[in-house]
Amino acid sequence: MIEKIKEKILSGEILEDILEAYDWRDFENFVREVLEAHSFKTYLHFRFKTKRKYEIDVLGKKNDLILLIDCKRLGRGRYKKSELKKAVELQEERAKEFKKFFKDKLENQRICPLIVTLFEEDILKEKNTFVLPVWKLNSFLLETENYL
Repeated sequence: MIEKIKEKILSGEILEDILEAYDWRDFENFVREVLEAHSFKTYLHFRFKTKRKYEIDVLGKKNDLILLIDCKRLGRGRYKKSELKKAVELQEERAKEFKKFFKDKLENQRICPLIVTLFEEDILKEKNTFVLPVWKLNSFLLETENYL
């Protein structure tokens, strides 16, 4: 999928416009492929249960870093900020429960909750969760140490 998208970008298309034509599954797969291109081991739709069932769209692990990613294909309409804040709350809860689920096994591991959006939003970080547009994902992965 990355190669097809790369060809379209090289022919002048904009990443957001390309991905807008794909469905949510393709968007999640694209995010997974970007992580794999950065040598992350990935899990798509990682499910676990503590007090209730949880699912993480894309889980990426590399060295001592674990990224918990929720992919959001919000449109260009209004009310996105409040929707994103709700998504952040849910992602924070998932991260907290993820830590409970693995208990002592996460010692010396850094957990980083992320929300990857299709379009750029004016929220960059809310609580412990980073919110970044898909076009910034590559640079975030290259410069993760500067953010954490």
